[in-house]
Amino acid sequence: MLKALNPDQDHFVPLLAKARRAHANRVLGNVAEDDLIESKAARGEHNPTAEIGFAPVPPESSPVTALRDAIAGLSPEGRVELYALMRIGQGDLAVRRWHRGITEAEALGDDVVTASLVEDPDLHTHITKGLYEAKLAS
Repeated sequence: MLKALNPDQDHFVPLLAKARRAHANRVLGNVAEDDLIESKAARGEHNPTAEIGFAPVPPESSPVTALRDAIAGLSPEGRVELYALMRIGQGDLAVRRWHRGITEAEALGDDVVTASLVEDPDLHTHITKGLYEAKLAS
């Protein structure tokens, strides 16, 4: 199934994603949505973080940079396979449809695939679930 990714890569990227998620949680302070605003208006903005100028995680943050660098260090074929694993872990793709995920990723292009991987806040969970579903988890 995996041709371009080796076992070290398909386990290292989720670890970096987990570190990125932990960093984001520390930056955001794990504040409950209800604590961000007093009440929801019947009209207008319903995004509770809009008032505070929410930026999920600063892009220059080291876990984000490490994850981005690790994904960029993969071959294009490796990023395509990682994308397909992510989609399986999200529940959007069945393992038996692996080739459909590869074709979809190739059609999207390398920039979109890379951005999708880097920007997925639950990348660690999705790849781990994808590896489990594909019976590639160790």
